[in-house]
Amino acid sequence: MIKDRGGEFMNPYESIQLPNVINAAGKMTYLGSSAVLPEVARTMSESARSFVDMAQLKATVQRKIAAMVEAEAACVTSCAAAGIVVSVAAALTGTDLDKVEALPLIKGGKREVILQKGHAVSFGANLTQMIRMTGAEVKEIGTVNGVKPYHLKGAINEATAAIVYVVSHHAVSSEMLSLREVTDIAALHGIPVIVDAAAEVDLQLYLAQGATAVIYSGHKAIGGPTSGLIIGSKPFMEACWLQEKGYARAMKIGKENIMGLYASLEAYMRLDQQSLTESYANIVDVLQREVTGIPGLSTRTAWDATRPIPRLQLIVGDEAGLTAKQLIGLLEQGTPSIRTRNHLADEGIIQFDPRELRLEEIGQIGTMLRSILDKRKQEA
Repeated sequence: MIKDRGGEFMNPYESIQLPNVINAAGKMTYLGSSAVLPEVARTMSESARSFVDMAQLKATVQRKIAAMVEAEAACVTSCAAAGIVVSVAAALTGTDLDKVEALPLIKGGKREVILQKGHAVSFGANLTQMIRMTGAEVKEIGTVNGVKPYHLKGAINEATAAIVYVVSHHAVSSEMLSLREVTDIAALHGIPVIVDAAAEVDLQLYLAQGATAVIYSGHKAIGGPTSGLIIGSKPFMEACWLQEKGYARAMKIGKENIMGLYASLEAYMRLDQQSLTESYANIVDVLQREVTGIPGLSTRTAWDATRPIPRLQLIVGDEAGLTAKQLIGLLEQGTPSIRTRNHLADEGIIQFDPRELRLEEIGQIGTMLRSILDKRKQEA
């Protein structure tokens, strides 16, 4: 059984012999990202059983979303990765339908997309591949540990279609140009700046700093179903909407996910972010007390690089008798399968993210850790 705010329900994945998962990794795509609110699930279920004019649905929801986040316009997509493709395609084609249909075979014209080298990340797929899918050429500037204004100024030419800027814990954050520096330079040349802020929490900050378009995942911070959202200037969004006649057709989003995204965003905009952060800190606190004292393990709290998210870091010492990677594997193989955030595993650190972790699951994590380490000690 699974319990959420809507009550208890059977885990549907058990019917196809898949294990129950305790998600201490966060809003990760490979785990299904977010568990939607009960009211969002109801909205999606009812939408899936009803018919609607899709053009009217998109236009209405996009208009309402733009009003909610105080943007000129919005464009719904199937996910943030699709949002990158759609945004870059829009920068290449504008509202020229002939170009929309011709991608990726446009010859000449503006087709270069500038990217700081420290922003050439992989989020499960390479960002540069998402850009190149459109037929654009990626022009990386600077080095992985340093980009200066002259790098950007020198890269801009008559073929420059857009600049892509990444806000993410994956990206190098030090010694890169700030978004404001980028938008100030771009504005002098009339070049659109596309911000990939897929998992970020602030839906207004990046437009306020001069971005032309900002891309968010609907299933990360917003907590909705698999979906994406682009917000920005109306002329640029008009070019994004037109991509449905081209690339975006292969990335279309269904009616139930559009309504799920909208319902999730309504709930998200009502959230008190400070209270939410405090609730995360409480879960981390409870988990820390649960695992404190287990031989071979020590703990500390660390905060995300760009978002107000505390996480428990479990440091695996020599006394544990196994490495962090080995412990991660055993947690995953257990029943239930416990999934953690493993970006620092090579450093001997396992991270526990509180966002999708339920309080009643914390005891199971402590029990599993003790069982694994006791067994390892007996085998030694």
